[in-house]
Amino acid sequence: MDEVKEIIDTAKRLMLRDGYHAPIVFAKGTKRRAVVALECFGNTADERVKDMLCAGAMVADKYNVGELELIVFVNEAWIGTNVNVMPSLDPKRVEVLVIHTLDARTQEEDLIAFEVVRNNQHTVVDLKQYVSLGKGSAKGELMRAFQKGYEMMSPVLN
Repeated sequence: MDEVKEIIDTAKRLMLRDGYHAPIVFAKGTKRRAVVALECFGNTADERVKDMLCAGAMVADKYNVGELELIVFVNEAWIGTNVNVMPSLDPKRVEVLVIHTLDARTQEEDLIAFEVVRNNQHTVVDLKQYVSLGKGSAKGELMRAFQKGYEMMSPVLN
């Protein structure tokens, strides 16, 4: 998908320029596209699921992109190296820029993560591909929560 590559390239460019990347959702539908910055994004998994549900409902209400085709979520995160510890508490955790996609029609998810490399002044100097799980291997609640929120509102608007 060329649009996913374009989003990845833009996200990497912004991360390198600004040193951070705010959580953003891109929604493509049969009518149009929408981009939403998540100004408040929960601290817990449950809060983040609720935020994505609300974001999906808001996109349906404000933008009504038509039938959802593609959802892309870009966010910074920690990936832990120890499965017994939360990533944020793991001293060997890895800071990553995550691009998570969901094909709304096939329900196939993909997740690509880039390790954030910072210098001694904490400036981002490089983004190295860390992992690409490939089509169908990523599973999570966030993308489906966005889709569910959108679909809860879209029948009212279509």
